[in-house]
This record gives sequence, structure tokens and C-alpha cells, in this order.
Amino acid sequence: MFPVVPKPRAPLQNILWLVGERAGRALVTATVLGVVARHLEPAGFGQLNFAVAVAAIAAALANLGLEGVVVDELIRRPAQAGAVLGTALRLRLAAGLATAALLGGLAALATPADAPVVAIVALGLAFQPADVIDLWFQRHLESRRTAVARLVGICAGATLKLWLAAAGAPLAAFAWAQVADVAFIAAALAWAVRRSPHPTGPWTWDPGLARQLWRRGAPLAVATLAVAFALRLDQLLVRGWLGEHDAGIYFAAVRLVDMILFAGAAMSLSLFPALSASRAASPGEFAARLQAQFDALSALGWIAGLGCTLAGPLVIRLLYGPAYAGAADALAVLGWAALVALNANVRWNFILLAAPVTLNLAAAALHAATLLALAAALLPRLGLAGAAWSLLAANLASGLATSFLFPPLRPCAAAQARGLLILFTPARWRGLLAQFQARPAAAPPPP
Repeated sequence: MFPVVPKPRAPLQNILWLVGERAGRALVTATVLGVVARHLEPAGFGQLNFAVAVAAIAAALANLGLEGVVVDELIRRPAQAGAVLGTALRLRLAAGLATAALLGGLAALATPADAPVVAIVALGLAFQPADVIDLWFQRHLESRRTAVARLVGICAGATLKLWLAAAGAPLAAFAWAQVADVAFIAAALAWAVRRSPHPTGPWTWDPGLARQLWRRGAPLAVATLAVAFALRLDQLLVRGWLGEHDAGIYFAAVRLVDMILFAGAAMSLSLFPALSASRAASPGEFAARLQAQFDALSALGWIAGLGCTLAGPLVIRLLYGPAYAGAADALAVLGWAALVALNANVRWNFILLAAPVTLNLAAAALHAATLLALAAALLPRLGLAGAAWSLLAANLASGLATSFLFPPLRPCAAAQARGLLILFTPARWRGLLAQFQARPAAAPPPP
């Protein structure tokens, strides 16, 4: 028997901690990003961030699609928390090591010039299984603990990068610093779980549970990999067609937008336990919580779009310097692409609970086809802005239009459209806040 643990916090409290952590991370990251970008100059910055983008695509496969699956299993099997977490951690560790080795080999064959940096950055996949700890706190809406732990790890990594820049370190040193970032965060999360008031029991290996997690996660991993590739295809095209220098300028804009997208992903994951429990409770509650998520992520997207358009040029100039001035036009468009991407992020939670995951494969294929077709026409004429416009159009096609085209996703279509209009419907703001303040109901035990 497990001892009584504290009651879970309301989702709004959890989100405030997540937003606070992301705001702190954005402040630290932006400061360090500017120093590193100025030190490496556009060509070196482009090469480093190309490796980061490739590793991020591979991480979708290494994570085995277990984020929502593990949270759902923790809700359904509270007495087996240690087995769920321990099994998921071991599965991810094996997948991370295998993916890092595979990525290093492929980079050596496909892009020999980038291979050393890609191989180094890929080693960070071996530390990412520690994110399973975060899922345990997400399940209990206790992200304040992981928020503090992550900030400690991020500050440690930022200090290392500032020291490297001051010492005039080469590109490879900053690639190793990317690995150190993940290692520092993993160590901080391990410290947080040891001090958790929510006991998990021993983190054991359960072969039967491993097979179940694999069966549930493998299709999600393939779909997530396809989506991750499609969402970063614009970055790969810029690097391949325009070269390292222009890629460095484009990545300067992308990294700023990524901070907002990461915050949205964290909000979505924080709200997933309540959405999962509400589906078992009643269709009405499930629909209300789904709409609340579309509204919340769309509101964050409006902040991204307006902020990047109005403040983008000033931020680029202050943060990166005149060498990166060309990133401002792309940043303005990428902010609106983030609005659509954040809105579509909620649909992933719906698919996890109520629709075939293969739909994401079809949406990713449409995204890639749209992006390739438009980029071929716009990149030669508009340069970096052409890549950003291509991404915005691809996001609209794959993230919104498919909700109307694919019958299983049509329950999301109207909710997505209402979410995109949240800025113009203040009458719904009070109801949105009420949804976040409600505590998730307990899900019934598995049959």
C-alpha cells in the first residue's frame, strides 16, 4: 500500500509553474543564444543548429511515443507506478542509445561535413529518458518541482556556454555543451524525484507491461517521427539550398519561436491528464476540456504571432546583432505559423484518446508535400521569408484543413476554428479560466 499523498493541484497552478519555467528558460536561453550566435557567426551557428534540428527529429523516434501513453497508464494503474516508470525508462534508454548510434552513422554517409557535430549532439539522446520523471509529476500536476529542477540544469548549461564563448572555444565544444545541457537537466530531475512527496515504489522492469507500452507507443513514435520531420523540413531545406550562412540566420528566428512552441507543448501535456479522465467521465466534459485546450494554446499562439510581428526586428537586432538582421522578416511569418502549430498541437491529444494515430502520418505527408512544392517556388524568389511562408501554408494544410477533410477528426474542426478566434470572443475567457481551475476527476480503474 502506498501512503496518502497530497491532492493534485489544479491545472492552472501547474500551467503557471510551466509558464514560469519556460519564461525563465527563455530569458536564460535568449541571453546565451545571442552570445553563442555572435561568437560562432552565422555559418557556425547554422551548422550547430542544423545538428540540433536533426537530433530533435531523431528524438521523436527515441522517445517511442510514450509521453501521453505513460501519463495515461499512470492514471489507470496508480498502484503500478514504479513498474510503469521503470519500464518506460529502460525502453527509452535502449531506444536513445540505438538512435544516437544510427544517427551518427547516417550523418557520416549523408553529410560528411556536418557528421562530427551531428554525432556529438546526438549523444544527448542517451540522457533524454530522464524525461520520464517529468511525466510522473505531470500526472500529479506537480510541475513546480520539475520546473525548478529544469531551471537549475539550464542555468548550469548556460554558464558552461558563456564560459566557452569567453574562452573562444571552437564549434565542437558547443556541440558537447548541447549534450551537457541534457545531462544537467537529467541530473536535476533525478534529484527532484528523490525528494518527491508522491512515492512511486521501486522502478522495476515488467516484460508484459513493456510489450503493452511498445504496442501502444510504436505507432505513435512513427507518427511523431513523421510529424517532427515535416515540421523541421523547412530548416533542412534552408540548410541544403541556401547554405550554412543563410541557415544560421534562419535558425536565429526559429530558435526564438521554438521557445513558444516548447511552452505550448508543456501546457498541452499538463492538461492531458484532465482530458484523459474527462473522456471516461462524460462526453460533455470531454468536449468542454478539449475546447478549453484549443482556446488556451491558440491564445498563446496569438501572443507569438503579434509579438514576432511587432517586436521581432528589435529583438533580432538587440539579441543577435546586425549580422542576423535578415532574420526579422522570417520571424514575423514564423510567429503566425506558430499560432497554427500550437492550435494543432491540441489535436494530437484528441488523436491519442479518440482517433487512429495513422491520421497524423497522412497529415505529415500533406505537410511535407505542401512545404516542398511551395519552397521550390518561394525560396529562390523570397529567400528565408519564402521558407517561412511555405511553413505557414503547410501548417494550415496539415494542422487545420485535415480536420475538415478526415472524418475521424471532424469533431475537432469546429473546436479548432473557435480556438483560433479566441482573441475576438472575450465572452469565452471566463469559462476558459474555469476549465483550468477545475481539478481532474479520477479515471476508473482498467477492466
